[in-house]
Amino acid sequence: MGDVLIDACGWVALIDGSFNIDVALSNLVGPPHFILIGLVQQELEEIEANRPRGKKLMLDLLMQRSTFVDHPTMHTDDALLEVADERGIPLLTVDANLKRRALENGIGILEVVRGKNIRLVNGL
Repeated sequence: MGDVLIDACGWVALIDGSFNIDVALSNLVGPPHFILIGLVQQELEEIEANRPRGKKLMLDLLMQRSTFVDHPTMHTDDALLEVADERGIPLLTVDANLKRRALENGIGILEVVRGKNIRLVNGL
């Protein structure tokens, strides 16, 4: 199974891109299994609360298919980098600064490109 650590902006881009999540990620990492930290869950809940009804983030699906990782409270980006590094798994994000930091630290990223494609980047 392909573990993928979820960043809030990456999940939003994945949902807004209307991807078939299983097909899109299976081609890159195998059958996807999501890893979620509490800080990201909170961010996603806040984002969803401010979205129109027809643009929900499928948080029920994410919660059902995720393993929750308890992590000390710190800046979300720092926590994501620590978890991705400890587990040796890629990070789903579209945040330019987070992608740069991940790649500088040898952490692979999954990024949504122009809302139409997903690619796995494993190094600079």
